[in-house]
Amino acid sequence: MYFSIIIPVYNRPDEINELLESLLQSTYKGEYEIVIIEDGSTITCEEVVAKYSKNLNISYYFKSNSGPGDSRNYGMKKAKGDYFIIFDSDCIIPKHYLSEVEKELKSNYVDCFGGPDKALKSFSNVQKAINFAMTSFLTTGGIRGGSEKISKFQPRSFNMGISKKVFLDSKGFGNIHPGEDPDLSIRLWKLGYETRLFSSAFVYHKRRIDWEKFSIQVSKFGKARPILNSWYPEYSKVTYWFPSIFVLGFILSLVLLFCLFDWGLKLYLLYFIVIFIVSSFQNKSLIIGMLSLVAVWKQFFGYGFGFIESFFKIFFLRQQPQIAFPELFFKISSNSETNIISKLEVNNITSIEKTPIKPKIIGLTGGIGSGKTTIANYFKSKGIPVYISDIEAKKVMNFPEIINKIAAVFGSEIVGENNFIDREKLASIVFNNPDKLKQLNAIVHPAVKKHFDKWVLNNNKFPYLIKEAAILFESGSYKDCDAIITVSTPLETRISRVLERDKTTREKVLLRINNQLSDEERIAKSQYVIINEDLEKTKIQVDTLINLLKDK
Repeated sequence: MYFSIIIPVYNRPDEINELLESLLQSTYKGEYEIVIIEDGSTITCEEVVAKYSKNLNISYYFKSNSGPGDSRNYGMKKAKGDYFIIFDSDCIIPKHYLSEVEKELKSNYVDCFGGPDKALKSFSNVQKAINFAMTSFLTTGGIRGGSEKISKFQPRSFNMGISKKVFLDSKGFGNIHPGEDPDLSIRLWKLGYETRLFSSAFVYHKRRIDWEKFSIQVSKFGKARPILNSWYPEYSKVTYWFPSIFVLGFILSLVLLFCLFDWGLKLYLLYFIVIFIVSSFQNKSLIIGMLSLVAVWKQFFGYGFGFIESFFKIFFLRQQPQIAFPELFFKISSNSETNIISKLEVNNITSIEKTPIKPKIIGLTGGIGSGKTTIANYFKSKGIPVYISDIEAKKVMNFPEIINKIAAVFGSEIVGENNFIDREKLASIVFNNPDKLKQLNAIVHPAVKKHFDKWVLNNNKFPYLIKEAAILFESGSYKDCDAIITVSTPLETRISRVLERDKTTREKVLLRINNQLSDEERIAKSQYVIINEDLEKTKIQVDTLINLLKDK
């Protein structure tokens, strides 16, 4: 049996380095290949792959961003093996792993398997606590795994295997994420295939997440499950409700406390004491035991509320999943094959030359203090035309015909002594008045759109143009873009930048940040992400992206 190891990766060269280093230690004697799919990353792992290519049989592909499911499918199409093993990039593989898989398949063959995960001693305390929450029989980890029959296991795609025959019959993963793995499992059952848990084929799942990202992740898990239940009602289970029941039970216990019934909260206290004791014992650390309380709390409440929200929207409001939760669905391009750059396999970079009828529009956005204007100016310094929406909108608002329209709606006193719009006075009118803001936007937005279209025509000799806008998604102008770049920066860095720039208060900065979309919401709708913490490292990311966009 010839294994093909399929690994999608997005902006994680350090993780790929650890994963390949672990495979280098494998004791498996058979032949296998490694297929790495770079999913539109701006920080690529090409150099890391090149380092290991002399000792490991690696094929490396770069494609436009379309999500992990589609990237796995692409890798399996390119793979040469007859059995595919799928890892997430944040996994470290034990040296006996492939031997254990081969032994299981020889003793009791199955066309799809899943394996468990464990934590290494080198993992951080937070990672170990999250690992406990995600795998323990006392939490939803136990609900997901322990309540399922070993022969009716729903494999998770961080550690999963499927035969080539299964892939061809099922067409692989769908575009929902998370949830693409149970979706595939159920479709396989309906096709007559079996799945099974290989208990000995575990991986060390590093889980590259902090508390905030963990909360978002488990919330998405909760949102995905009612969608799957609506698609496959015959496979829904009451156990999927447990986290929501846990949350609702806690709220009820707080209500009962006002009626002097405290037994409910005592049960919850007892449960968390058990969590603390078991985790402390398993991890041999009281600190991890304490952190596990946080992890389990976030897990139950994130999943529980996500499940309730999704159940209400899907089953009561009858909303389409893609409309109710667009952040759970990747758009898969119908012509994605033509956007692929294959590397290392042919020892050079092959790109498809295109002659665009008009320039592609690349949106550039990010929250206040993210540094998107600095990045826009860096694009400019590289000879790429950039439309700074805020600056251009100010110019448009000073056009005589626009001044007249604004004055007709807001009064002549809105025009200052210099015959331009008094922006501070106008801002004070629209700031807390949605109707007035809507009236202003109805005047300004069409004029800015017309101005932008003219700018595009004046720069049509370029293959692509950058449109920088803080409210790219909120204004709806993202619909005019061929791709979106989101600039993401840690919260405290953003706050310090704005405090320095605007000489304002922290409270006012946080108010402005909270009134904008979150980074997670922007990233979910974007094709590219630039992490802007250190300017020199950011420039490297932009340079990489410029080369990538040049080849599109």
